[in-house]
Amino acid sequence: MPVDLEIVSPEKLLLSRPVEMVVIPAAEGEMGVLEQHAPMIVLLRDGVIRLYEGGRVTESLKVSGGFAEVTPTRVTVLADDTTPV
Repeated sequence: MPVDLEIVSPEKLLLSRPVEMVVIPAAEGEMGVLEQHAPMIVLLRDGVIRLYEGGRVTESLKVSGGFAEVTPTRVTVLADDTTPV
């Protein structure tokens, strides 16, 4: 089962779709999120969000700070700024 990913900026919803896995640049280090991940809220550092499908990276987005809320079925990234890589 995929995990639902939403990336939101202060202005609008930037992305909303299911992905196999997402890797986010958490303040503590790179964090991979799959379905059934433990719930948490993490601070994001500047870095790259990587979206995985079929075991490979399908999209990368540069992020400048923000937060991520992780639940067992969803990841919501509240980003200060994002740009495609």
